[in-house]
Amino acid sequence: MVKVKEKFPRHADDSLDVDLWLQQIKNTHQLENIDLIKKSCELAATSGKGLTTFYGQACAEQGMEIAEILLDLHLDSPTIAAGVILSTTQYSHSSPEHISKHLGEDVKKLVDGVLQMNNVNSLSNLAKNRDQTQIDRLRKIILAMASDIRVVIIKLAERVVLLRGIKNINSDERKRLAQESMDIYAPLANRLGIGQLKWELEDLSFHYLNPETYKKIASFLVEKRIDREKGVKQIISQLKKSLADANIAAEISGRAKHIYSIYRKSHNKQREYKDIFDYTAARIIVPTIQDCYTTLSIVHDLWEQIPEEFDDYITHPKPNGYRSIHTAVIGPNEKNLEIQIRTKEMHEQAEHGVAAHWLYKENHKKTGYEDKITYLRQLLAWQHDIAKEEPLRKGSAELFADRVYVFTPAGDVFDLPMGATPLDFAYHIHSELGHRCRGGKVNGHIVTLKHTLHTGDQVEILTVPLGTPSRDWLNPELGYLKTSRARAKVAQWFRHQETNQYAETGKQALEKEFAKLGVQHINLHKVATRFGFKTDEAFFSSVGHGSIRISQVLHAIHTEQKLGEAQTTLPLTPLKRSLSPKAALEISGVDRLLTRIAKCCKPIPGDQILGFITQGRGVSIHRKDCYNISHIMPDNQSRLINVAWDEKQSGSYYVDLYILAYAGENILKDISNLFSTLKINLVALNSTLNQKTNMIYITLTVQINDASQLEKLIHQIHPLPNVVEVKRISE
Repeated sequence: MVKVKEKFPRHADDSLDVDLWLQQIKNTHQLENIDLIKKSCELAATSGKGLTTFYGQACAEQGMEIAEILLDLHLDSPTIAAGVILSTTQYSHSSPEHISKHLGEDVKKLVDGVLQMNNVNSLSNLAKNRDQTQIDRLRKIILAMASDIRVVIIKLAERVVLLRGIKNINSDERKRLAQESMDIYAPLANRLGIGQLKWELEDLSFHYLNPETYKKIASFLVEKRIDREKGVKQIISQLKKSLADANIAAEISGRAKHIYSIYRKSHNKQREYKDIFDYTAARIIVPTIQDCYTTLSIVHDLWEQIPEEFDDYITHPKPNGYRSIHTAVIGPNEKNLEIQIRTKEMHEQAEHGVAAHWLYKENHKKTGYEDKITYLRQLLAWQHDIAKEEPLRKGSAELFADRVYVFTPAGDVFDLPMGATPLDFAYHIHSELGHRCRGGKVNGHIVTLKHTLHTGDQVEILTVPLGTPSRDWLNPELGYLKTSRARAKVAQWFRHQETNQYAETGKQALEKEFAKLGVQHINLHKVATRFGFKTDEAFFSSVGHGSIRISQVLHAIHTEQKLGEAQTTLPLTPLKRSLSPKAALEISGVDRLLTRIAKCCKPIPGDQILGFITQGRGVSIHRKDCYNISHIMPDNQSRLINVAWDEKQSGSYYVDLYILAYAGENILKDISNLFSTLKINLVALNSTLNQKTNMIYITLTVQINDASQLEKLIHQIHPLPNVVEVKRISE
């Protein structure tokens, strides 16, 4: 039946007598200290003066009504205070800082959490809109709910009070709120095992959604009340005597089944209301589980059992933790009767659910890790329930199937994608923790970095003082990382390290070349600016990576000298003196002229080429895309001539290659074997290992016949294990 709320104490002028109410709740609930609740009432009175809810109830009165529900559930003072101030905060738009200043941080967090839960109301639109922002918001709500049970209980209490008060509002809006309560909040109360709130949410919602049927069942129960009360007294008397003879101290009471429960059973079993045998029931509360089964035996000795109506929820509890024995018998006067048998602890759990295990209930000590996991699983089960209800039936269940929720040792909860590992978890908390991660403990047991996390796991990260990530972590086939967020952080670390390494390499190469040429007092910052770099480090990195060739830098310095911006004259001398073929070259278009392959770009047959007539050294053959050719001074343009390879001429040419690879055990062996298989002569090889990044930098010189053979070689080096990059060195 729908609960009728008694009026609050009032003064002669009809204003709320808050002081008397505070004294009443102190006595009724045996509260030692009501100072915080009193402060909350005072703040509600000042901040919410004259404010009413959208259905006309004074905000202060609604807060007191919410508080009474929370008091019945045995919640603590901060929770009661948050319930008192909640309505006033919503309608006055008080700032969180205002609440924190007057009532403390704990109350402020609770109110914030409940206000955030208002977004749950939009859950019914998720399947329709599939809005990622809405989905992410719901996940944040779940995290807030999982972090503090009190947030959920306050919200459920507020919804009960709202349903009590909206009987006079617009019919369509009343039905919308009732349907929302039936779809979302009643299942949540059910999953959390809070029967006291679940039953009232269902009956109130049913009253608005199906008023004719509600009145029909209510009238039926009223007609049967006298007979029911008479029969219950007879049953209780008979049970008390039999249980006393068995030395079982029992509390026995009779109850009428809730209206929506009768409707649902009638609808599901296709029975008339008069044929629902358990619209009246007796409840027996005994001290121990053993007493439960002894009592069951006594009941079946007294009356004939109805076998198909027996359920043992003690041996097999419901998913929400509900435990009790349900049996049905043919009682006095051949009337069917349901009897529930449970212990006092089970009864408390059935009425109050998670509130019965409240974190701060006894001596302000938090519940254990197992209780938190149980509660989290109940929340996730609720998500699954509502995802299957209309209007969410079409394709929305998967919205909640792709996440896992895990705890830190301190009890904080985080959500991660399904399949996430301890390494993902470490990077989710902080990049530095991820870099130093070397293992994890899941539920107290050491696991590898590849271990798959599951909802409810307690995860502790094991670290080293000065750890760095491994390249293997980026390999998806190895299974270290599931989340793109973690992979991005690892990749960013390596990019930063490589940038530093390239910068050091580029700087050393420039200094070495300048020393060889005897160049001093070069303003490299001006040179870096000329190339469009804001920092010297970025400039050095590009030189080290090969994006800018040293010959380009020398040419830029030479240009600066021409413009009077430098004091040193630099010859445009090729940087490296690589090996060149001994065989004479025959190139069409330059008959009777001495030719040589330019060492800056080392063209080979197949490359497009140009000739440059030198002073006393014949014609130097360059690739058309050679930097020295494309930046040749205007007064030397006349010394360029068109040349082409002689197709009849065969020979071999030296080419330099650069390879970047992970430092695997067999990388050099694999490269050597490939050259042997392809019958390509490896003339020289040099490698440098960077232990910090676990990368190996390889430069090598090979003997090649033409460009097509070079292209084929590069294509076959690329697939080798651990190879990251292969390119031709132009100088």
